[in-house]
Amino acid sequence: MTFRVTAGSFSTRAIHFSQKHNLDVLKYQEQISSGLSFQRPSEEPIRFRQVSSLKSRYEELSADRSSINRANSLLNASVSQMQDFVQVINGAKVLAQQGVQANDDDERTALALEVDGLLDQLKGIALTRFNDKYLFSGTRSETPPFTFVEPDGASGEIQAIYNGSNERSRASVGDSITVDTYYTGLEIFGGRGRQPTELFGLTGAKPGAGTDTMVGRADLTVLHGITTYAAGSGIAAGTDSASGDTIIGPSGQHTLTIVETAGDGSAGTISLNGAPAVPFTSADTNLLVTGSLGQSIYVDTTNITAGFNGSVDITSTGFLSVDDGVTQIAIDHSSNQVVVDSVSGGAVTIDSQAITKTGVDHLEFPGTDNAFQILSQLASDLRNSRGLQNQDLALAIDRRLGELSNIAENAFEALGEQASSLKTMDTLGGRVDSLMLSVEIEISEVQATDLPDAVLRMENAQALLQYTYAATADLLSLGLLSFLR
Repeated sequence: MTFRVTAGSFSTRAIHFSQKHNLDVLKYQEQISSGLSFQRPSEEPIRFRQVSSLKSRYEELSADRSSINRANSLLNASVSQMQDFVQVINGAKVLAQQGVQANDDDERTALALEVDGLLDQLKGIALTRFNDKYLFSGTRSETPPFTFVEPDGASGEIQAIYNGSNERSRASVGDSITVDTYYTGLEIFGGRGRQPTELFGLTGAKPGAGTDTMVGRADLTVLHGITTYAAGSGIAAGTDSASGDTIIGPSGQHTLTIVETAGDGSAGTISLNGAPAVPFTSADTNLLVTGSLGQSIYVDTTNITAGFNGSVDITSTGFLSVDDGVTQIAIDHSSNQVVVDSVSGGAVTIDSQAITKTGVDHLEFPGTDNAFQILSQLASDLRNSRGLQNQDLALAIDRRLGELSNIAENAFEALGEQASSLKTMDTLGGRVDSLMLSVEIEISEVQATDLPDAVLRMENAQALLQYTYAATADLLSLGLLSFLR
């Protein structure tokens, strides 16, 4: 049985193959122009799934790279400020060394002005922001780390109130890898831990062996109580004894030598602790007698025993205070007397065994001051706000020099940690970059167009399309006689 292929059938098949070859040409042209062998899931389902997985991995690596870049920039900013901090401390140390060697007050005052400038720089460093966040507030990076309260007098010191967190802020820079970014202001600018208490002055007081809780600086005031004398000589306290005596000590620590020369108690000499004798008469009710160590007493000699020639034991009570006399504790001449500051609630242990006179001693609590207070104290010492003698002043400035060296260790330790973190991130960043490149190459291998193959296939599709057009033209141009054959 013979089948006839109709013109409609020829046309349908011609249209079908023309469309197919034309679509192939367009597909290969798109592959060549875009560089991608497929763009829709329907084109290559398996390879599209591979590419999607690789792109997801690439996005994860890109996020890690961004985190590394952010942490890197933040730490570099922090390192820069830390280096500035070290420069400020080094500058202050140079000024302190010059202050120890300075010969006059004018020179030290000029140095103090330079220290004031360094203190202002340090405040600026502490309040540095990066990307609108404070570098030294820990996890509270949106809160200013410090509030500064300026001293209310020449001898006062700045107060730096910390408002930040006690914990560092951390950033994730990779799988299970975190680095510290925002450091706390306390660990950078705060004290490095309490050291032995320093006490200097002329009263004879010494630091005790107990645990002190006061911080910064304080004045230890030794106050006079009552002076009494052993019986037998007739000597008595003068009218200004309570307010004017500067002698402190238990019975036997101080000696008053009386030599009655008139025979009836009306005249003679008095000597305190071996000092040059002072003449007296029976009319003296408020005679000032000064001892060999600078102590002084007021005595009443109106009732001296006739013919008395000898020594008299003195008992003079006193009190200790670290809050300008607001609270006082009686001196018991023991090795560990606890004196409490009513203002701060802090306490200091005093060895009062060798206290011999009234006066104001100076207490320092090294290691409890922050960097701002140390600079403030250095400026105060250079101005000699406490009125120290030259030797004590030089020693005080030298102590500030030591404290500056200690506080600089905060920056050095942080710089060491940050350098280690930066090295870790540099290594990690290189690894992430390498992985990103590998993923890019793999994506390219899966999705990229094989240009020589695509060009060859496009040429084949074009040739088939042209052949289809030619064959269709021949078939559709047949005459009636040829068709009937």
